[in-house]
Amino acid sequence: MDKKYLSEEDQYKEILNQCEIAMIKDNELRAIRSKYWNLRHQAFIDENRISDKQLEIICDELCIREQKEIDEYRKRKG
Repeated sequence: MDKKYLSEEDQYKEILNQCEIAMIKDNELRAIRSKYWNLRHQAFIDENRISDKQLEIICDELCIREQKEIDEYRKRKG
């Protein structure tokens, strides 16, 4: 059975859910996206110990770091 993969455009959307991440064909890109999804998820789980503003700052920083890592990946893959 053929597995359905995300399009080139869709795999680089700013936010993906776990199902979409699982549909990324390239293992390295899937690992990057999964790592940052898990980090954001962990931040939300810890929301009882941090303020909403701090949670927003953490999520923004994670998005910046993820985008930087994706940009580096794309340069390598050319």
